[in-house]
Formats: sequence, C-alpha cells, structure tokens
Amino acid sequence: MTQSEPLRGKECPATLFPSNKTAAQFLSEFDAYLGAVKGLAEGTRRKYGRFVQRFLDGWCGDSPPNWQDLSIEDLRTYVRHERSSKRRRPSNSPIVALRAMLRFLVVRGLVPPGLEETLPRIRRWRHATLPASLSSDDVDRLVRCVADAATFQPLRNTAIMLLLARTGMRAAEVVHLSLDDVDWASGIIHIRGAKNRRDRDLPLFRDVGRALLAYIKRERPSSSYRTIFLQAVAPARPFSDSGAISKIVRRALNRADIAPARGAAHLLRHAAATTMLTGGTSFKNIADVLGHQSLQSTAIYAKLDLPSLSRIAMPWPGDRS
Repeated sequence: MTQSEPLRGKECPATLFPSNKTAAQFLSEFDAYLGAVKGLAEGTRRKYGRFVQRFLDGWCGDSPPNWQDLSIEDLRTYVRHERSSKRRRPSNSPIVALRAMLRFLVVRGLVPPGLEETLPRIRRWRHATLPASLSSDDVDRLVRCVADAATFQPLRNTAIMLLLARTGMRAAEVVHLSLDDVDWASGIIHIRGAKNRRDRDLPLFRDVGRALLAYIKRERPSSSYRTIFLQAVAPARPFSDSGAISKIVRRALNRADIAPARGAAHLLRHAAATTMLTGGTSFKNIADVLGHQSLQSTAIYAKLDLPSLSRIAMPWPGDRS
C-alpha cells in the first residue's frame, strides 16, 4: 500500500464500515470513548477534540467522514500543517490526538490496527524546561487584585484564587467543587478524582475557609445547584468548563501587571507546589496533595528549589573561590 492509498485491508473489510455519520456525531462518540475507556479529564478530552475537529475540517470539510478513504498521507499532511503553524507553539498534542482517534477507529472496526505507528514521533526530553510559576509576592498581588471591591465578583474570585494558590487544585477541580465536598467541622476539602479517578483530601486552610464562607453567604446567588461557584449572570449556573477559571486568573494577571503565560490557572498550582517544596515538604506529600500518580510528575519542581540545588552543585571549572 502506498502512502496515498486509502486505508483498506483484510483487517478492516468494507463490510465493517457503517453508513457515515456526521463529524459532530463522531466527535461526540470519540469524547465519550476518551472519558469512559481512557479515563481522560474533561480538559484533555476537549483539547483532543479540537485537534481532531481541525483534522476533519481539512480532510472532509462539511461532508460526513468516509473512513475508507482515509490515507496515511492525509494524516501526515495534517501533522505537517500543525507543525508549520506560526500561530501556535510547537507541540506533540496534535499527533497524540490523532493517535487517540486512530485507536478509537480501530476499536470501532473502521480502520486497520497499527496506523498510529505511521505518525512521526517527536522526541521531547522529560524535565527539559522549568515549570512556569509565580512568586509568593505575585500570588499576594493577584489575591489583592481580585479582592478589590471595584472588580466583578470579588468574593467569588478571591475564593477561587486562594483555592488554586493554597491547595494546588486543578481548575477543573475548582469548577466541580460541591458544597457537599467541604467538611467544615474536620477542615477538609474532598476532591473527587476527575483526572485519574483517584479521590483525595486536602486541608481547608483558614484563609481559604473564610473566603469560601464570605462568598457563599454574601455573594453566591440563590440556587438549587450544589456546585459552589456559579456564574453571576442570570440564570446562575455552574461554569461550563475550567476555561472560565483560567480567564479569571488571566484578568487578574493583567490587572496586577504580571506577564501572563499559558495555562494561567495552572501557574497557581505550580506556585503551591513550589511553596511546599521550599518549605521542606517531601515529594511524596506534594504528589499526594497535587494528585500525581507518579513521583516523576512531581520531580520537575526540584528544579525550582534553588537553595537545595546550590548545596549539591558542582563547582564551575577553574573557579577557585
């Protein structure tokens, strides 16, 4: 089979192909597969969906996808286009998303197995870069900015900011936090494992508890929803996704004159991890607080612990001091 030939073969006979569904139907089923089978978090599923949507837009346009016509060259053309885009930072995400799509198609019997291996693998070194983070002074400035009475929803946004900065919660976890998840008597916040299906308990710090109570009692709209954080505009509903949390943080970064970066809400999670590390907290405890399944995910923060690194640094060649 040449690179331009459709993906057909004995492993995937034409009789297995159902009548073509619309791209929207396919994306909905793909998202359900990523959640139910792969256990991916909402934000990751949404990101994969965006890349697959762009592939479908370029490959079949407004027509229903006909998987019998899919070729290796179609896949590689999309990857080359994504890699050459000057609007987006180079990333492996488009390739990872396409591999997930191809595995889903194999499960459904729509393409032969092994096609994901035809996509290029781009080597990325683990921990090759420093994690973006904020200093404790930056965090304090952000909290002051959102707490300003002249800003929109100051009590809600202060509670959100403190949750992110003090506990290291993910934005998606803040979005889904329920009134039933806060144990006021025991001082515990129960986090339901959306990303890795592992629940965990976090301490309810005093300033976080005060901020939550202030929002619930004085600013939160009356609602039948148990979700703590609600949109302020009527009808008061929970945020649709974690992007709303990042927008709140990004606006605060702009008001505080702090250079914004990718993953605005995640900056506060990094700040919480760095504060714990420099305070002497072990990697195991940090991993438990952040909900990391592997200590390798936590180890990157060691690069930000400059005092500890300075104690083990080798002297510069030729330096006699």
